[in-house]
Amino acid sequence: MKKEYLDRIAEHGQLIVVSGPSGAGKQTVIQKYLKEHPRACTCVSATTREPRPGETDGKEHYFVSLIEFERMIRTGKMLEYSYIDKAGYGTPKEAVDEARAKGKNVILDLDAVGAMRVRTICPDATLVFILPPSWEELEKRLTKSGRYDEEKIAQLLDMAEEEIACANLYDYIIINEDVDKAVSRFAQIVHGHRYSRNSMQGFLDSYIKGEIKERNKEVAGALNS
Repeated sequence: MKKEYLDRIAEHGQLIVVSGPSGAGKQTVIQKYLKEHPRACTCVSATTREPRPGETDGKEHYFVSLIEFERMIRTGKMLEYSYIDKAGYGTPKEAVDEARAKGKNVILDLDAVGAMRVRTICPDATLVFILPPSWEELEKRLTKSGRYDEEKIAQLLDMAEEEIACANLYDYIIINEDVDKAVSRFAQIVHGHRYSRNSMQGFLDSYIKGEIKERNKEVAGALNS
């Protein structure tokens, strides 16, 4: 007879935070992983900036007022947040909690500050840092992208130096030299962590209730008979 608690093995989705400097390829790794694993998802962020042409509320972002954004921060409804060019950006905690409750692994692309905020609120989050194979390769990727002028590239490299200095605060580090290999390593981390103590807490509680406590009742009954 199948035990009911076996249905609860790792039923709660994980929260995976991915960081890395611009040019490390973290978005490429995340998108390729999501394509290969449809049970995983990202969460739509909230922002105070105005929608750009073609953007839809609830798809690219949740577009909220500055008053509403700051109210969400004060009331603990924002998992993490930051201000960029005077606009607020943040991850609504409710959306992450709902996805995880459905057993979905939630992947967030955040900077180091955001990652540390998430760890404070969700100690069971897994933090992954993605690095380029070399500084030379990072410069090459930023230049070849064609998205940045020399001044912006210099700025991104300065930021990269600060971000990489925080890599030792993460649980795992992936060197993205080959995208397919990086995605494979990322998948190993996510799926291996599925059976960690935190992910298995619901199962363990049910196991103790269904096995240990029932056994103690049987022993007590036998002693009293």
